[in-house]
Amino acid sequence: MIFLDYEIIFYHSGRTAEIENAINQRLEQSGMHMSQSAAAVSPTELADMLSDSLDRTDMVIIVGGLDGGRQSTENVLSSVLSTNGSEMKSNKIVDDNGNTAYMIRCLEQTILVFPDETDVITSMLDAKIISELTKIYKLKSVEKHKPPIDEIASELDRQLSGISRTRTSIAVADSKPKEKSFIGFKISIAVLTALAAVQLIVAACIYLMNFM
Repeated sequence: MIFLDYEIIFYHSGRTAEIENAINQRLEQSGMHMSQSAAAVSPTELADMLSDSLDRTDMVIIVGGLDGGRQSTENVLSSVLSTNGSEMKSNKIVDDNGNTAYMIRCLEQTILVFPDETDVITSMLDAKIISELTKIYKLKSVEKHKPPIDEIASELDRQLSGISRTRTSIAVADSKPKEKSFIGFKISIAVLTALAAVQLIVAACIYLMNFM
């Protein structure tokens, strides 16, 4: 199976943990694995981080900064990617609510750009982007084994029966048989004492025989 590593760069994003978890939960099911994530606070940092990420991996996800301003993600990408002589393909993705995302392809590398909205990201991934990525990189879904309901019920019955047995043994231990155990303990001590006395008698006989 082919696995694809990707990195996430947050830029002017305030929901980093929430969005990171949402992305990872969906992409890992298709054989994609996040190798690292980072946060940029300025256009220079974003440009440097993007350049470094593209040196390490074939897919980079940028979250946030899609506000159309001077320091927006679009302007930073336009500046950075324009210096690359390779042919690029940019696909603008607009959902039913007018939210915009981008899929930029250059040779074997992909840059995904999402707005800082968890619901928008998940809906766009589910609707189109994951299927496109699985085709591009020839990925296969990772199926998690889910036991049948009969197996779950059987295992639950087994665990519950074990609990019942444990409780029963505890109840018996708290009742009168403690006296029997104590009597047995006294009998054991008496036997050991008798054995010790026999050994002393034998030792004394051997001692006397040595002086006769």
